Amino acid sequence: MEKRTIEELSEELSGKSIPDLFLKRVKSSPGEVAFRYKDLGIYKEVTWDQYWRHVEDFAFGLMELGLEPGDSVAIMADPCPEWMYADLATLSAGGMDYGIYTTSSVEEVEYLMKTGEARFFVAENQEYVDKLLPVIEGLPRLIKVIVIDTRAMFMYDDERLISFDAVDELGRQRKAKYPDELYQRIAKINPDEPAFLIFTSGTSGPPKPAVLSHSNILKGFVLPCGEVFPSLLTHEHRAVSHLSMAHIIERGLSLYCPLVYPFIPHIGESLQYMQETLYEVQPTFLHGVPRIWEKIAAQAIVGIESSSWIKKLSYRWAMSLGRRYMQIKWKGKSIPLFWRLLHWAAVQMAFRHILHNLGLSKVRYAFSAGAPLPITTQKLWQIWGVDLINVYGATEAGGFITSQRPGFPEPGDLGRPASVNEVTLAEDGEIMVSGDGVFLGYYKNEKATKEAKRGNYWFTGDIGEWRENGTLRLVDRKKDIMITSGGKNITPSAIETALKASPYISEAVLIADGRKFPSALIEIDFETVSEWARRNKILYTGFTSLATHPKTYELIGKEVEKANQLFARVEQVKKFRILPKELDPEEGDTTATRKIMRKKIYQLFEDLIEEMYSEKDERLLGSQVNQE
Repeated sequence: MEKRTIEELSEELSGKSIPDLFLKRVKSSPGEVAFRYKDLGIYKEVTWDQYWRHVEDFAFGLMELGLEPGDSVAIMADPCPEWMYADLATLSAGGMDYGIYTTSSVEEVEYLMKTGEARFFVAENQEYVDKLLPVIEGLPRLIKVIVIDTRAMFMYDDERLISFDAVDELGRQRKAKYPDELYQRIAKINPDEPAFLIFTSGTSGPPKPAVLSHSNILKGFVLPCGEVFPSLLTHEHRAVSHLSMAHIIERGLSLYCPLVYPFIPHIGESLQYMQETLYEVQPTFLHGVPRIWEKIAAQAIVGIESSSWIKKLSYRWAMSLGRRYMQIKWKGKSIPLFWRLLHWAAVQMAFRHILHNLGLSKVRYAFSAGAPLPITTQKLWQIWGVDLINVYGATEAGGFITSQRPGFPEPGDLGRPASVNEVTLAEDGEIMVSGDGVFLGYYKNEKATKEAKRGNYWFTGDIGEWRENGTLRLVDRKKDIMITSGGKNITPSAIETALKASPYISEAVLIADGRKFPSALIEIDFETVSEWARRNKILYTGFTSLATHPKTYELIGKEVEKANQLFARVEQVKKFRILPKELDPEEGDTTATRKIMRKKIYQLFEDLIEEMYSEKDERLLGSQVNQE
């Protein structure tokens, strides 16, 4: 693939649709590898020419079944080749698509199908078909349910069911009759018209379908990737596809970045084996939401704590040196030769082995997005040698809003704006974004669109502040800022993020609004806490018995104390309770992306919350009010 500058790439993307770029890539490098996927233990390569043939067959198949320009296709699957074929086929045929998270419940699937007005539903397997069939009679617009893996479908006889392979075969037959039809549809695509929908997380209400055009994603995500990570323009990179492709990050990286960069996604055999996939692929580019970075680090730390005393001693020595070395680097000072030599020794003795075992020794670029990244998590990865940066983005912005730049930036901010969008603050500090990446609006929801987009700006709902060095700092969600009964403003996300920096805490929900003091509901990380329990010979029978064990409360209490040291006294968590069950998106405990719905959590665990505030003076006052 020819090398070019970011300015040349910007010019190349202007006026182009995603299928335009796909066709161009196929013609310029037909025999080069487009992506790799693991099947039955073996990685298989798909070249750009093979990629096109798969997309072409499925696109013709959809047209044969009745897909018209503007129609929508819903896809419910983990990352797999068929997700990629279905997406580019739909877009090439003039349609638009959207992903449905595999953790969605039956009720959520029904809502998403109706709201997105899907004409086709692509399901990875029988499990996801079973989430649609109970509500299928209420979806009169639906034409076909297309199943990728049909091995468990032998007892199903609904006439709307059809296999992915059968759609391909229909496509090959139609292509033989009308060989130029797909090219004609691609030629008619307007880059400024809708390409796909991405549903918002729905933390404060039903998810809203944000409409993004071809230009939105290309200018708001693909182009800034080359700006923030410049060697994408000049060197080949390996990545692992592990987030849902319903998420804008995975969609942008795995589907659209390869169209213009020598960027090769790798799909593992299962998301359950992500650690194995990382080790096999040894990616040079790795992305993830904060929880991914936290979990991988937590597993590594637990492994270290379970190792021999000499390894633990070596690690602690290396960490002591690493912290001091990075403190110098973060301050932008010149690092003395003495410290460079000591750091080299720390890398050789400890850090390189950690990264090698995690499959991250080759990583050149790494970023976290989707939620606030705990400062301690970012610091840890940087000390280990991974140049992890913070990216602040949003679906409605087309992807990037601001980003730190590679080079081991000091943790604690969101970096500077990407050149594609203008970022400014309203009088109350709300972050506003305008530019080519900003979405078209919410699908057939003019009221919500007008509330979010005013003039040329999209109002993010986040409160931010500019730092002296020109970087942006996120304060909190505008609607989430809490006020205690004593009148103190509390920003919950900062405290929750600090708590979740612990390897033993999976989720934390702060309670403070109208209360005398902050408290927290905590979900333990079962994997790391169970390993801790095993090392300490603590008996338990399952999640609930471990979560409610007195020793577990002692462990989490120490982690809460560590987090409290980062905050003023009035912001510190005074009491906490551990949730007796794991939060499950399929049961509606969280959103499909495991984001917290505060009102729902408050309702579910009202007794635990009230227990923390049930003090004698409150009971006394209550008894007086309730006297007859």
